[in-house]
Amino acid sequence: MVKSQFIKDILTLLLDGDKEGVEAKKQIDFLTESKIDYTGVGVFISFKYEKGIEKFKATKSDLILNGVTIKSPILKRGADTTLFFKDGLIDNLEIWSFDGEYPQKELNEYELKQEWEGSPRRDIKKKN
Repeated sequence: MVKSQFIKDILTLLLDGDKEGVEAKKQIDFLTESKIDYTGVGVFISFKYEKGIEKFKATKSDLILNGVTIKSPILKRGADTTLFFKDGLIDNLEIWSFDGEYPQKELNEYELKQEWEGSPRRDIKKKN
């Protein structure tokens, strides 16, 4: 199970609203963060799988989803997110800062917003 509420919130919004995302949404319950790599510009989160995730594979094996933006007092201009699939399973999440500076820690205060065309325009806010 995904331990980080921040990452879980991002996944929830990315996997909401379009056919491919909704199809893969049940994968979240079978994911655990396996590696988190802060780059200074952003962060890469890799996942490992629990048994049973195969039942919820995405139809498109190399799916890429994006369109959830991040605002936080720690980020000057915000950040964007991209979710990559491999063989129909969520492989990794990339977060990158618009101004090229991202903290070496998880954000604990943030606003996430669906920004892609045709999205439900949902958002999630977390304050300290």
